[in-house]
Amino acid sequence: MDGQILHKSFVNGTGIINVGGSIHQTSSSIEEIAAHTPTVIEYSSDTSLEDYSCVNTWTVKGLKRLCVGTRIESAVLTHQNSSKWCMVLTKTSNELHLCFLLKKSETNKVLRAKLKADEILPNGAIREAFPCKWYNLKEGEKSETRVIRKTDTAGQNYSENEIVLKCEVCIQYIIQDELPVANAAEPNASIVRDLDEMLHKAVHTDFELHAEGNVLKVHRALLSVRSPYFAAMLQPHTKEAKDGCVQVTDVKLEVLKQVLLFMYTGVAPALSSVSWDLLTAADTYQLQQLKRQCETHIASCLNVDNAAATALYASVFSCDLLWDRAILFIKRNLCRVMRTVGWAETVAAHPEVIQRISEMME
Repeated sequence: MDGQILHKSFVNGTGIINVGGSIHQTSSSIEEIAAHTPTVIEYSSDTSLEDYSCVNTWTVKGLKRLCVGTRIESAVLTHQNSSKWCMVLTKTSNELHLCFLLKKSETNKVLRAKLKADEILPNGAIREAFPCKWYNLKEGEKSETRVIRKTDTAGQNYSENEIVLKCEVCIQYIIQDELPVANAAEPNASIVRDLDEMLHKAVHTDFELHAEGNVLKVHRALLSVRSPYFAAMLQPHTKEAKDGCVQVTDVKLEVLKQVLLFMYTGVAPALSSVSWDLLTAADTYQLQQLKRQCETHIASCLNVDNAAATALYASVFSCDLLWDRAILFIKRNLCRVMRTVGWAETVAAHPEVIQRISEMME
């Protein structure tokens, strides 16, 4: 290299070496290539139509003293979407009229709502007073006015001086849910097949997991590479490393088998049937990818009855994706969730989680 001047530059990730006027091209480093490799993110989307209703039972007393032309409003009814409504009762010479008034809408746009009202008679029977119908209203606008009772109630099963109305405002939402799919990158099929065979045929195993009277033969190196938990356990100075085995008492045998299958092949075939147990085990063994797969499956199974418990376990196991999904579901279905046994049990046993959920509702 004496007498030669060495210059090196990179163009579009390719190394170009200029030696004494000659151009030599070299391959980029692995790090450079990896930095320009696109990452594919998968999503699962879901579109659903859901109706959200709020109901107000409005009792008006002293109808006989109501003057002709008098207009009275009910207390303000706040819907889940924060719009505010009231019912308006008007008396003419021989009729009572009812309409709905949209007092406030945060969006200040046309709001589509289904309105209805029933009269609760003194004997407990229900009579349709304001037929169910969809309306498109802006803030400050009223629905059409309906006659709900004639002033002359002779022979009718009414209380002439009182009326009890059960009024309902229903608003339909188009809900678009988008959830990241925590799919593992598909590994080379032959490698997976070979690792699966190593596990099932116990080829050159050097460690044992004892669980529920069964012995599962495994490989120290693979467990250490896949799981920080096992990496710490299998350090040369530990009792488990010296004994060549460990007694597993906190994970069920069938769940432990799924954990091993995941560590060897990247797939837990029975994930959908043991997702909660598998999530707990994944948290214990610090298998973040398996934990995320469990979160995604559990999130797809959210319903009114299990929402509170899901939020509880998401909080306990620090499952951010599952927590966000559970909170979103509870926020959209708050009234229904709060009436479930699961919510009551969580309130009684874990008030701190309920407090955290409440803070997210604001």
